[in-house]
Amino acid sequence: MTTTNTIKGADVSMTTIKKFEDTFTQRDMLARKWKQEGRALMGWVCTYVPEEIIYAAGALPIRVLGGAQETPLADATLYSNACSFIRNCLEMGLDKRYDSLDGLVSVNTCDHIRRFFDVWTYHIPMPFKIILSVPTKVTENTIRFFTQELSRFRHSLEEFTGNRITIDSLRSAIGTYNRTRILLGKLYEKKKSLNPPLTGTQTLHTILAGMVMPKDQYNVLLEELLQEIETKGSGISQDGKLRLMVCGSELEHPEFLELIEQSGGLVVADDLCNGARYFWGMVDPEEEPLNALARRYLSRFPCPRMHPLESRVQYIVQMAQDFAVDGVIYEVIKFCDLHANTYPLIKKGLQEVGVPVLKLEREYLFSATGQLKTRIQAFFENISSARI
Repeated sequence: MTTTNTIKGADVSMTTIKKFEDTFTQRDMLARKWKQEGRALMGWVCTYVPEEIIYAAGALPIRVLGGAQETPLADATLYSNACSFIRNCLEMGLDKRYDSLDGLVSVNTCDHIRRFFDVWTYHIPMPFKIILSVPTKVTENTIRFFTQELSRFRHSLEEFTGNRITIDSLRSAIGTYNRTRILLGKLYEKKKSLNPPLTGTQTLHTILAGMVMPKDQYNVLLEELLQEIETKGSGISQDGKLRLMVCGSELEHPEFLELIEQSGGLVVADDLCNGARYFWGMVDPEEEPLNALARRYLSRFPCPRMHPLESRVQYIVQMAQDFAVDGVIYEVIKFCDLHANTYPLIKKGLQEVGVPVLKLEREYLFSATGQLKTRIQAFFENISSARI
């Protein structure tokens, strides 16, 4: 898939975007190359895993994601109502696509991920495996508890890698990751403008690459991208397109956003774990490192597992207003109970501030494009008609 000419009136064939796209597409080959250079590779499943601790141990954190294939191997081992994201991730593992990994780090964020961890570690033996318990509320007590979990994680990694994770190495990793958050924050800030510099499709390519490559190298590319944007000057002409926010389940396929943007929309904001939820919120560099990590990961832009649910509604409504969106597309992977169950509250909150919402239930694999496109176009027509 190319990243050129998806939006009329803009030169969006940025060379740095192509680098991000290629990095993600070739992640298997790159992971093996890094492994040959002597770096341990740690797979992680959910954005509540603090990558900084892995990075501080001298290992490379790589997000475990699915692919674009059917899942016969996973179907034989998982129960029938496991979400298709988890099925695809497990299929990749059972198909030996993640054989270069030295370990797997998971969290108890939902039942699907918990069962995924059980099945993966049973069928795909790895030298290192751990599942962390993440609280569902943010209090000083839960932060203390999660700090203890991170201490357990730290000691387990030290024992496995043979590398001491010192206070200095943790602070250095936090500094590197905070730099990533600052740069991505600058990128999203530019998307608030009347003529954003990137499409939503390009933005997703950009963030996906950062989940599978060393953050120091990623930061260099992000700086190149921001410089390229400054040099080009002009942004994307909206040309009557609707400004949109996309919320919901795990979304790995830029083709989904491309379909929205080819149908008359421009994705300027998101609430996705492969988007804003991945980098929103800084780690305090002055606080004790593990405590600071625990506080940031529990207090960041919340996913629907966190309570109270009203805080998530507030985040989404505020973002919709900050980015001046005309509508929200709420995509839910089938059997994703957490995102499905919070939809009514989010819809109500957005409608109270005059933002219409379209809910789309889908499978992880990008399919049924004709049906999706019809519903998206009808949604756009309704928004446009309401303006007349």
